[in-house]
Amino acid sequence: MNFIRYSCVIVFVLAFAVSSANAALVGAWRQDEASGSLIDSTGGHPAGVPTGTPTYGQAGVPNGTYGAINVTNAAGTAIEYGPSTVDEFFTVGSDNNNPVMNLNATDAFTVMGWVNPTAPTAAGRTYRFLSTGSAAGADRGWGFGLRLNNITGAGSAIRFTNYGIADNDSSVFDVTPGNWVHIAATYNNGQISYYLNGNPLDSDTSAFGNEGAAGRLVIGGRVGGNDTDQMNGLVDGVQVYNQVLTADQIRQAAAASVSVPEPSTMLILGVAGCLALARRQRA
Repeated sequence: MNFIRYSCVIVFVLAFAVSSANAALVGAWRQDEASGSLIDSTGGHPAGVPTGTPTYGQAGVPNGTYGAINVTNAAGTAIEYGPSTVDEFFTVGSDNNNPVMNLNATDAFTVMGWVNPTAPTAAGRTYRFLSTGSAAGADRGWGFGLRLNNITGAGSAIRFTNYGIADNDSSVFDVTPGNWVHIAATYNNGQISYYLNGNPLDSDTSAFGNEGAAGRLVIGGRVGGNDTDQMNGLVDGVQVYNQVLTADQIRQAAAASVSVPEPSTMLILGVAGCLALARRQRA
């Protein structure tokens, strides 16, 4: 009986730890769909409705080392968007009332995702894979993606845009089209910090305006965006957290977003098994 009791305590502690680790995750789009709508695995957002014809079932991030991120149990697929001259994205919901769009300019959050860019046909393209605003910045909000300043991928940057206010870019780095890169940004009441492959780059200070009624959460592009503002390439493991993550937390989250899901289901089954055993012992 003592063995069962102690085992169950361990299971409950592990279950609590997993739950606590995911408590700040408010949006997660793994890009594993084979067709149809895009699903937020947290369950907090309605299904994303496709515009155009995104290409499902592409090869996702493979096992490997990406800067400070180690992917060792890769699983799932990616979705291909683009080229930038066409609209291919998912609109999440029919209004601006959802967890990601309810993040205000004075709040704190972290946004991240994996990108495998296609070489652009012209310089000055922003491969934006998450956006909360609409065209011309009239509805304010913010967007996040990879800025390619050259067709070779040299001199690229992470871009966090405050629509109608400013395009905020990290310090530049080189990317190779056709290869995976992880980008992230933390936001805290206008303080923006950038991370490339789990490593910190630099920071900006620029607050966004809260979204107007016409703003929409979009994955894979931007509603009404022009050709310089749409995704072109593969996307995997898009996540938004409602707090500022540390560099180590970003690395762990990045790897988890493209790996076999955390064993929360197994822990739940373990808890159920412990309860059943305890009942039998009392019978």
